[in-house]
Amino acid sequence: MQLKNILFTSLLVSALTYSAKAQFVGDALTFSQENNGGTARFKGLGNAKTALGGDISSITGNPAGLGFFRQSDISVTANYLNANNKGTYFGTNTTKNKGRVGIENAGVVFYFPTNEGYHGWQNFNVGISYENTNTFTNNVRYEGVNPNNTIVQRYSDLMENPQNGAWGDKLFKTVLVEESLDPKNGYFPVVGEAVNKNQVSDILTTGYNSRTALAFGANYNNKLYIGGNIGFTAFRYDTSQQFSEGGWTKNRAEILAKNPNSTIADPTHDDYKYVEANYELLDDYSQRTEGSGIDFKIGAIYKPTTDWNIGATITSPTWLTVDDYTSSYIRVDYYDKETDAKPFITKEVLTDPTEDSYRLITPWKFSVGLSKFFSRGLLSADVEYVDYSTNKLRTIGGSNRSREKAWDQDMKDSYKAVVNVRVGGEILLTNTVSARAGFNYFGNPYKNADNKQYSGSLGLGFKLSQNVYMDLAVVHLVNDYKVSPYAIDENHWKSQSPVADIKHQRTNAVLTLGAKF
Repeated sequence: MQLKNILFTSLLVSALTYSAKAQFVGDALTFSQENNGGTARFKGLGNAKTALGGDISSITGNPAGLGFFRQSDISVTANYLNANNKGTYFGTNTTKNKGRVGIENAGVVFYFPTNEGYHGWQNFNVGISYENTNTFTNNVRYEGVNPNNTIVQRYSDLMENPQNGAWGDKLFKTVLVEESLDPKNGYFPVVGEAVNKNQVSDILTTGYNSRTALAFGANYNNKLYIGGNIGFTAFRYDTSQQFSEGGWTKNRAEILAKNPNSTIADPTHDDYKYVEANYELLDDYSQRTEGSGIDFKIGAIYKPTTDWNIGATITSPTWLTVDDYTSSYIRVDYYDKETDAKPFITKEVLTDPTEDSYRLITPWKFSVGLSKFFSRGLLSADVEYVDYSTNKLRTIGGSNRSREKAWDQDMKDSYKAVVNVRVGGEILLTNTVSARAGFNYFGNPYKNADNKQYSGSLGLGFKLSQNVYMDLAVVHLVNDYKVSPYAIDENHWKSQSPVADIKHQRTNAVLTLGAKF
């Protein structure tokens, strides 16, 4: 399989010049995507809310929907999120689960009627809300026996880059890599390549992306509804990525074939103990990224007839300031025998922690929606357009234009525009109970990787009294993609980079309690 259609994780190499740029480009997509948080009612409807109003979610959805309120409203939405991942790697299946409980949404709308009677402006309403727009809680793990190559081949490739010289000098001392006398061969692994190796990748992420928004909405003649909001975004993203590999180093003849003068293959040299030794390698990388920013949105809903709504929104970029902290290291334990409890020696490559600050400007978003009302129900649909290739990374103060141009090009090379589709429906079962269902399709933002993502939702609404209501919803998301823990120079090594198939499933159970006043 070629590199096309595969995503790559960012182990160890984040500490290198090569990969710091790729890390920021990858993070730009992570922090610009949203999972459409909101109340249980709109989640049950598949979040098809561009042409709907009268819900707290309108504050961050289509603020024109605030014009539909005929009295003040307050609500709180809690959720339980469970992330389940199945990783398949060289025929081995591994499953991991990660769950959390939190507040999905909380908001209040204040209703201000006018005195213009049956014509003109009917009301001006103001709302404020907190919304969890994305949750990074996840644990992706895959493991298996790789008979084709080793991560040390990736290290050997990196050592060929002069920019990684200082790191390469440290890695050379671990005895994982040897230098060939033939320039065509360059650096080569001391560990076995086309032999069985146990490999495990374990990626744990936590954090959130939230928005606090202040919005207004107005109703003109019960025909045209307009609104706008200003949002204040904050996020924190923590990831711990560990890749481990266990196997055997090469025998003397295999090492001499690459370097006849190798001290490792010299029986009189102390390094000879590394020949045909059992090894366990751990590549550990951690990252914390924090940021805050501001954006705005304008929206409108028009009723050509009493049973139809047409809605549209324009969402500005979010202008974010981001602080990024990373650390990484490699540890190798060498054993005489696989059954030994303690290694005869441990080698480490320590890298200095990195700190970086930059600005991220996310894409514009455009959405249109249509809703049809019936005597005891409704149908609603949205289409959203987002061009992720227009994500922009900027140095603080614009101090490095060449770096910014390289980032812009990487965005264009990596990402593309998508169309997201949301549909939902609601039916009134009784005068106090409603049932809802919805479906979402998310376009693939990657130019060179397969990424299938969709979700379905079910919900119920209960009118507990004249002014108190409760809504429930369950949303199940499925995301299928391929990922590789490392990429090697396939032409040089005559081997393909390893690939894992990941099936990510996320179930979100949501409860909203609200009251009108």
